[in-house]
Amino acid sequence: MSNDRFAARSGYLRRRRWKRVAAGLLSVVIAATLIWVVAFSSVLAVRRVAVDGETTLKESQVRREADVRIGEPLARLDTSAIEARVASMERIESVEVSRSWLHTARITLVERTPVAWISVGGEVRALDRYGIDFRTYRKPPARLIKAEVTVFDARQRQQTLEAVTAVVQLIEDKDPGLRRRMQAISAGSKDSIELNLTKGRTVVWGSRADSSHKLTVLRALLRIDAARYDISAPDQPTTRK
Repeated sequence: MSNDRFAARSGYLRRRRWKRVAAGLLSVVIAATLIWVVAFSSVLAVRRVAVDGETTLKESQVRREADVRIGEPLARLDTSAIEARVASMERIESVEVSRSWLHTARITLVERTPVAWISVGGEVRALDRYGIDFRTYRKPPARLIKAEVTVFDARQRQQTLEAVTAVVQLIEDKDPGLRRRMQAISAGSKDSIELNLTKGRTVVWGSRADSSHKLTVLRALLRIDAARYDISAPDQPTTRK
């Protein structure tokens, strides 16, 4: 190979190497710039907090509890921490925090829905379908049924409340007519639920097991004039005057 051709090829290889180095450096600069823009600058920062799904709570209450910092880059938003703060509000059943580009932190929540009320320390407290008491009323709500639970061990009491509210929710969903005849629901344990109906009638429901079957049996049984209906064993129901 002649000296001229060798020099030309060497120059070409040097230029090629420098182009590769320059392209690599440019890629690094671009990547670093993008990282800075997304994660550290105010270009994609939080400017608005949107709240969706609230019913009894005010948006301002949720925003205050969420404590989202305006001006913080969206990419660095700690959504888990925000969710935990909002979830600590007693009326919240579930919450999800997401980023809505370019400038919005979005809080989507589901509030607890009351299915009954219970007296706790002299206060009227709402119970949701999971047996959680989550808010106070000034007086008993006419649209909710009263729950009476005479269990004091914390774990057993919660299990009993879960069973009681599950039965109320089932009846409300599948038999609104029966729900209108219910005046109260009581339980001495999760396996000893009773319904207090109009006209002084009592239904021994038992546990929450086989509740759909029990409801079917009770519909037929209520055609019989009686004061007490026992469907705790739905395949062997009884009545008593």
